[in-house]
Amino acid sequence: MKKTLLLFVVIAYTMGVFAQSKTATFDFTGESAYGMTLLSGSAKEYNADPTVCTESDVTLTLNGQTRWWKTNKEGNELRFYKGSNMTFKVPEGNVITKVELTSKSPAKFESAVGTYANGTWTGSANSVVISTNITEKNAPISSAVVTYKSSSAPMKKDPALSFSETTVSGVVGEAFVAPTLTKATTAAVVYTSSDETVATVNAETGEVTLLAAGETKITATAAENDEYNGGSASYTLTVTTPALDVVQEPYSESFETEFGSFVLDNVNLSEGLSYVWAIDKSYKCAKASAYVNKKNLPSESWLVSPWIELSAAEVIRNLYFDHAVSKYFGNVSEEATLWIKAEGGDWTQYTSISYPEVPQDKSFSAFETQTVSLGGYEGKKIKVGFKYVSTDKAAGTWEIRNFKVCSGDPSGINEINAGKFDVNAPVYNLAGQRVNANAKGILIQNGKKFIK
Repeated sequence: MKKTLLLFVVIAYTMGVFAQSKTATFDFTGESAYGMTLLSGSAKEYNADPTVCTESDVTLTLNGQTRWWKTNKEGNELRFYKGSNMTFKVPEGNVITKVELTSKSPAKFESAVGTYANGTWTGSANSVVISTNITEKNAPISSAVVTYKSSSAPMKKDPALSFSETTVSGVVGEAFVAPTLTKATTAAVVYTSSDETVATVNAETGEVTLLAAGETKITATAAENDEYNGGSASYTLTVTTPALDVVQEPYSESFETEFGSFVLDNVNLSEGLSYVWAIDKSYKCAKASAYVNKKNLPSESWLVSPWIELSAAEVIRNLYFDHAVSKYFGNVSEEATLWIKAEGGDWTQYTSISYPEVPQDKSFSAFETQTVSLGGYEGKKIKVGFKYVSTDKAAGTWEIRNFKVCSGDPSGINEINAGKFDVNAPVYNLAGQRVNANAKGILIQNGKKFIK
């Protein structure tokens, strides 16, 4: 009896030893890394697809566009680009329980199996795929630590959660059909929205309700059960508000997150261009550029307002907008122009735009406020068009924000454009009232502000 008990203890101890966790560390900060070529500067090369890295009995397979990149501050790093992923795998009879990424941007990675948060994956799987969710630039890691152990338990199956589309759009007030979810798991699926001010989702059915302009991520999550690993899938939903045909003064668009009621008219997009105007959420503006993949591409594209109905009141009213330009225009006064047309009329170019000056040691100017007189348009409907043109010789960048049509002094105007004051031309105060040319303070003449 004692011998049997002793044998049992030995077996249990042995099984415990074999079940102890092991780790494997993939380090990309040193002077060599798994036979990859160290790249830097303007290099256009990428690692072979796939690239296989090995540590102990753990393999790391890099799929898609990846680079081992030289940095000057914190050691070298492994960079992942849009659509790329990394797959960790251990031998049969073993399971990965944790993967820890050291990354400057851990939120740019995700996994459909197990749980991933803040750079750490946890779960129980023979192989783990961690993919990028980036839309631009890259997502770097400096190291990855894999924790794994032997396991005699039957391997759980992949939940195989996926949506039919990963990026979709919708318009508030219009019908929206969500992408189709497919799954292998028998566990219940719970749906969530990352920003419920933009859109809500029914937790059980996945039905989406659009609420406001913005961007949200809709995620379907299934918990681990006896047969399947836990996992998730998601899609990014961009919501816009419907464009209005006619708006009343005062009217404004910030262009911080969307075009609002403005529309795009792509007169000419050469091969390689899918758009010219876009919303730059970093600088909170509408941006026009036809410089793609280090090439100047010919184009003509308009950013056009809705019809703006002006009152018949005899007050001075102006169009205001902030704009900035790059140094890469051939002739900015011909390639970044402003046009106005009244209902029933033709487009007329406004030729008195003051373009911000680009400092000699800079590529871009600062934003400056432009003031355009709308005198003569009282009681009419008008449209305003920002026309951008580029050639194969020059493709500058034009940025627009804080568009306003109003009378008086609009809030949010930060700068006053200087110009030559004409003592013989009509002068108005900020309330739109005509005053004597000898008046003091902030005055308006020909749509421009002066300080006297």
